Amino acid sequence: MEKINTDYRRREQNSKILAGILFISFGTVFLLDVTGMNIPNWIYSWKMILIAIGLVSLVKHNFQKLSGYVMVGIGLVFLINDFKPHTIDSKLILPVVVIAIGATILWKALGFGKKNQKKNEFESVLFDSSKEEASADYFETSTIFGGTEKTIVSKNFRGAKISSIFGGTELNLINADLQQPATIDTTTIFGGLTIAVPADWRIQSELTTIFGGVEEKRPMVNASDTDDQKVLILTGNCFFGGVEIHSYL
Repeated sequence: MEKINTDYRRREQNSKILAGILFISFGTVFLLDVTGMNIPNWIYSWKMILIAIGLVSLVKHNFQKLSGYVMVGIGLVFLINDFKPHTIDSKLILPVVVIAIGATILWKALGFGKKNQKKNEFESVLFDSSKEEASADYFETSTIFGGTEKTIVSKNFRGAKISSIFGGTELNLINADLQQPATIDTTTIFGGLTIAVPADWRIQSELTTIFGGVEEKRPMVNASDTDDQKVLILTGNCFFGGVEIHSYL
């Protein structure tokens, strides 16, 4: 538990330091530009901002977040096209990203690259909705243009990987229990994730949010009312979406 908190604080501090340096750099360049210095427009363009956000996300998540690499990659592609037009057809980016998402879902659905976990489930919901109760200690689910409702009753819940893209996911953990800190890794893009947890669980958010946010909707929770061993850690990215924490659904 102490090691988890230490690693989290270190990554959080490093990401904030990098974000501060980038803000100061962009602000300085912008100031020099408005005072008359000839500053190339690409330096403070949306492409560089996207690359900067991607770098901060990568540092915060120990360079293990695919979305960080995607943001850096998209920014670089458009920058390259600015310097050498038509080097890369920008119209191909969105289809390639969609194909990559589909390939990732298929890869996981076929069971490749999974860690050896005692109880593990994977579900993909596309243009549809699903509702189920499960006893899995760990599961993965992807919801695209649909809705998913999951009620987990595992007494040794160890985490989940949840993707909600133009869709919504509702996760009910009220009847679940933790024997050790668990991590929910979520990617929310133009979608929403609602999590209901027992009152004595502590929520630790490491989410990177862009035009989105994490909202704690439980009644006021005092630290003395929570169990230090019952920690739910939220990691991942939230773009144009929201994550809500409740004590009930």
